[in-house]
Amino acid sequence: MSWLRRTGRAPPLDTPAAAAQPEAFEGAAPGLAALLKGLSEDRSLAALDLGPATDRSLRSYSRFARWIRFADLFGEPWPHAGEAAGGPLNTVLPPLDRPYDLVFAWDALDRLLPDDRPRLVEWLADGTAADAHLHLVVRTSDEALMTPVRFVLLDTDRIRYEAAGTARLPPSRLLPADVARVLGPFQVVHAFTLKTGFREYVAHRR
Repeated sequence: MSWLRRTGRAPPLDTPAAAAQPEAFEGAAPGLAALLKGLSEDRSLAALDLGPATDRSLRSYSRFARWIRFADLFGEPWPHAGEAAGGPLNTVLPPLDRPYDLVFAWDALDRLLPDDRPRLVEWLADGTAADAHLHLVVRTSDEALMTPVRFVLLDTDRIRYEAAGTARLPPSRLLPADVARVLGPFQVVHAFTLKTGFREYVAHRR
């Protein structure tokens, strides 16, 4: 059964389309809740989302941020890990126009080969405020690495998972020690293991 399909609602295992079109679903996000808890809703912040723009995410960010940017670094078509997934990262990183206070990196580290991960973090460090907060999700199982996912922020403590292509991600699962090392100037302050096969991390600029 695909890890993206709800228990009890999956088609028979011998249905060819079942693996190709996994079902989207929603889940609790205690990491998001921890990051956003206590933030003022005076809309004085700037938020950077590395995923695609959605109305739901925009409405959620607008409670805290006046400046909101969706970078969509991994928009389709995302190449297969064995082809161009580990290509020069600086060719896809746009310049950031202001220091961002909130960063929603989602599964950006999972989508990159190990040598490119520090370069992404360096780009984020250069484009964030001195006291910036960062949210990240990392896969905790090899099965979860088989399906790229698009994340949609539904509320301050809830996210939606949607299938985003069929290319397998780089087969290098990140352990907690790896995440802490790669994030460098960002210090992990919270970590939550989810039932969806992901672990949420919340980090602050050192």
